[in-house]
Amino acid sequence: MTLFRAALLNPVDVQSWQFLDDAGLLVLDGVVRAVGRFDDVVKNYPWEPVKLDGVILPGFADVHIHWVQHAVRGRYAQDLLPWLATHIWPEEARYADSLLAEQRAAEFFADCLAAGTVMGMSYSSPHPTAARIAHAARRGDWVTGNVVMTANAPADLVAASVKPPADLASLSEALGRTHYAITPRFALNCPADDLAALGAFARHQGLAVQTHLAESIAEVREVARLFPQALDYTDVYDEAGLLGPRTVLGHCLHLSAREWRCLKARGCWIAHCPSSNEALDSGRFDLDSARRYQVPFALASDVGAGPSHSMLHVMQRFRRQHQAAEVRVDPEEALFRATLAGARAMGRGAVAGSLDPGRRADFVLMPRGARAQSPQAWFEDLLEGSPDELEQRPLGTWIAGHQVSTGSGRIPLEPTLPC
Repeated sequence: MTLFRAALLNPVDVQSWQFLDDAGLLVLDGVVRAVGRFDDVVKNYPWEPVKLDGVILPGFADVHIHWVQHAVRGRYAQDLLPWLATHIWPEEARYADSLLAEQRAAEFFADCLAAGTVMGMSYSSPHPTAARIAHAARRGDWVTGNVVMTANAPADLVAASVKPPADLASLSEALGRTHYAITPRFALNCPADDLAALGAFARHQGLAVQTHLAESIAEVREVARLFPQALDYTDVYDEAGLLGPRTVLGHCLHLSAREWRCLKARGCWIAHCPSSNEALDSGRFDLDSARRYQVPFALASDVGAGPSHSMLHVMQRFRRQHQAAEVRVDPEEALFRATLAGARAMGRGAVAGSLDPGRRADFVLMPRGARAQSPQAWFEDLLEGSPDELEQRPLGTWIAGHQVSTGSGRIPLEPTLPC
């Protein structure tokens, strides 16, 4: 049993959070057993506390990130389709090399932990061996899928890709149902028969599904050309049986009203990737429609189009992009979308994503700086800075109550007005 003492900020929902200036966080066997004002907690559990100088937040969840693009994150900017063909697919072809994959996987997970990310959904390359390597190297709670690319891609990647459904059983068994996701890269890389086979396998095995939907206008047009029988892009996946409560769809920028209604009816989640959308100039997520149709979404970095794996940076871009369009995004929503919403999208909402009793004690320590006027002001200061600065801001990361990264903490908060 460990009793941590620090300030604490815990998400409740889209509109609210719990802030405690002097909190006690009691952890037993990796799980939060009590949380509250320190004096109240220590009264019932008189343990010597571990004092942490900073503010505890739940560890972040990144529900759409390409670990095999981490080494080239933010390096290229181009419209989606030529960006993939020119830069990304040649990079992913390198993951046929198991030694390279092992080195890159170790770097990826270490960098995520240092930035405070403790869980997420990652896209691997088409190579089954690379997916196995990422699964073995994971640090934290991750769902991984090897992208399926059986058409309209370089011959080496098509050859490396699994052929559904025959090649899926051994891989899903090796990674486990809770850590493996059926991952068609997007509709342009999979004929209708393969999409249907992937959908049937996911349903039969109870697996998560992750893919991309309507990221760019050119992509939407090409899907319409290749699938003329479909009502729209979303209908391609719906007809294949790929849409459901365990489906997480990246981007969803260019959707019709019918598509929004379909996503709501199927219970799908959206991975909103503001920094990536900005980097590739793909468009702005229709936050008003997501709210109107009540389609759930969580935040994600989409590295490597996204320039940074820092969820602080993703939250910064989330707020600024929508505020520039005069759509209100409060600090409370930003924290919720990067933590508890992400855990729920992954099917982990009952066990992770906040620091409520009964959940896994995954948390990140942030610098307090000069005390701000309010938690909201402190949080806004926390999100200030460049991607590099935000990656280096955390002071440490804990999983199940054990410290797994010291962070760097070299980038302090700017002084703010005292309470």
